[in-house]
Amino acid sequence: MTTARRHSFLVAALGILLSVATACGSSISDSTTTIAVSGTVAGVGNLPPQDLESETDSANQSSVPPGSRPITVGEISSGPRLLMIGDSIFAGVSRRYSNMACERLVPLGWQVAVEAERGRFIDLGLRIVKQKLPQGFDAAVLFLGTNYGKKQDVYQEYLDKILDELAPRPVIILTATEYKPFMREVNAVIEEEVRTRDNLWLVDWREISKTPGALWKDGIHPIDEGNALLMDSIIEALGNAPGDVPGECLKVEFKDDAPLSNLVPIPGSVETTVPDSTSTTLVESGGSVPSSSTIVGTTTTLPTVTTTPAG
Repeated sequence: MTTARRHSFLVAALGILLSVATACGSSISDSTTTIAVSGTVAGVGNLPPQDLESETDSANQSSVPPGSRPITVGEISSGPRLLMIGDSIFAGVSRRYSNMACERLVPLGWQVAVEAERGRFIDLGLRIVKQKLPQGFDAAVLFLGTNYGKKQDVYQEYLDKILDELAPRPVIILTATEYKPFMREVNAVIEEEVRTRDNLWLVDWREISKTPGALWKDGIHPIDEGNALLMDSIIEALGNAPGDVPGECLKVEFKDDAPLSNLVPIPGSVETTVPDSTSTTLVESGGSVPSSSTIVGTTTTLPTVTTTPAG
């Protein structure tokens, strides 16, 4: 082969190779674009987008804490009658004090009974549900634990019984302010109940109450701003009442507040002055608890209050 012919052959071959490379590059580019835009893989076909969504949803669900639910209590409640059960924290928003519970919930269509007494222990909740549930209630909000006898097994036993009575009604349960290290025992029991029961909504008052300006100087009881924050948090989980029946503030039967010192002053409340320091030991109604929550005041054992509610 002459030199001229060899040169022409090489040029032709090089041209063919460049053409092939250009075509392949175009094909790769097109294929890559197709994968990025439409999710198509050669030899496989279209990748279903729901697979990716399912993985994302699964990851999101795994990070959702127990007690956080995508629907409100009002969306599944069988009716608008709401029972709020508590100690001094709920007593502060009851109709005999600030009345904030009724003021905020009645416009949402709820028929509300706030049964709460200051200075009472977990056993109060069992007495309330035994007396009130036969009157017909569709949902509940529970806040008991501020006054804790430092016996976790006793607290858990009472809470189990209360929640058993309330089931299968939807229930919002609140954690307690951890004003002392032993209060973590209360919240541990509450969190365990939330993990094992599917009718509970959790409002983490333990964290919410850390908002600056929410609590009085004792670090336990909400002031007006704290009460508003408390009700906002409950309403977020509660939502609107079902049906179109007007809301109502219902008659209260449990009003025997323990005479405690060092509580935030509430208009209309009766304060008992207890001089000096050390501690006040509270006795659970219906029984005694040797090691109870401590309130500033003299060392005094408060007896069980057995007066009949006036209305």
